[in-house]
Amino acid sequence: MHLTDYQTPVEVARYMVSLLPAGINGEVLEPTPGIGNIVRELQRAGYQVCAADDFFLLEHRSFPACVMNPPFSSKYAFLNNAKEDYSKHGMRLGYEILKQCMIMSDIIVALMPWFTISDSDVRLRMLKNYGLVSVTALPRKTFQFARIQTCVIYLQKDFKGKTEFIVYDLIGKLDIPQLF
Repeated sequence: MHLTDYQTPVEVARYMVSLLPAGINGEVLEPTPGIGNIVRELQRAGYQVCAADDFFLLEHRSFPACVMNPPFSSKYAFLNNAKEDYSKHGMRLGYEILKQCMIMSDIIVALMPWFTISDSDVRLRMLKNYGLVSVTALPRKTFQFARIQTCVIYLQKDFKGKTEFIVYDLIGKLDIPQLF
């Protein structure tokens, strides 16, 4: 496996950026830019971007929005300045970055493992209390070497409406065999 194996596919990055509401003023945060697919799509859409070289050295300030695909393995994360040892608990790293971004931003679009919402009542309650606008299920083969189902969650601070469930169809875009 290579660093590029878990980067956000361009089509998914484009979809994530499309979820941002019109009229965002200020820099949009990408806390863990990897090879930059999300950053490029944000810039292509006309947004100013703060792409953190090292999330753990980033000055914690307010951003109107955050678009991200945080690392869920310590093998693919830059941890030199982390205050905690995530080497044995890579999943906690991604959740910690999400929680910090929830403090720093009013709108968050995040590519996350499906079990972020399905395997923890505490996390699901945290997301709902913040404001869970939608969950978009991604195809299992979005990441070639991953066995973990992923989704895009769209959060908006203080949103109290019903959460929308969306199934994102990538058939034909990522060489995913059509099953039906």
